[in-house]
Amino acid sequence: MALRYRDEMRASHGAGPWDRVMVLVADAAVQEPPVLPFHRIQTSGPFEPVGTRVRDLGEILETVSDERLVYGSMSLEDGIPVHRVAELSGTPPAVSALHEQVLRSADEKLRYTPDAVEADDAVRAREAVAAYFLPPTDATRIRDVIDRGERLPQKSTFFWPKPRTGLVMRPLDLDGPTA
Repeated sequence: MALRYRDEMRASHGAGPWDRVMVLVADAAVQEPPVLPFHRIQTSGPFEPVGTRVRDLGEILETVSDERLVYGSMSLEDGIPVHRVAELSGTPPAVSALHEQVLRSADEKLRYTPDAVEADDAVRAREAVAAYFLPPTDATRIRDVIDRGERLPQKSTFFWPKPRTGLVMRPLDLDGPTA
């Protein structure tokens, strides 16, 4: 959207403030922002339940671990919600291992949400065949992936907190502010 706006303004008015973008830059090594997960909702296709059954979503969220590569899943088995946790192999972050080992061919069948309850509800409502629950990670692990020359799967990071909207504003008209 911003690039389209820039191109339209350039075409009719030439160079201007639309050629720049306002950004917030934070040093992740100093700030250590939490990197929350985007949980996966598998809308169709096969799902093979693996791992140890646990009581409920709460137990999944207490058990998932980026360090140990433990993720959770939920599906309906004979119409009954079943929650599981399973361990992957490899190196953190867990989201990369999950996509390499479990979701290799399911990318086009996935939806993403930062809300674990929403993912759980999608399966209960039969809008999805399974939900996958991931642990939070940290900026250091994200940097490690980049340093290895690898890429993270789509929707791997949900940095928090988000800057407030409207914190900084600038006029977008050519004539400046009106009196």
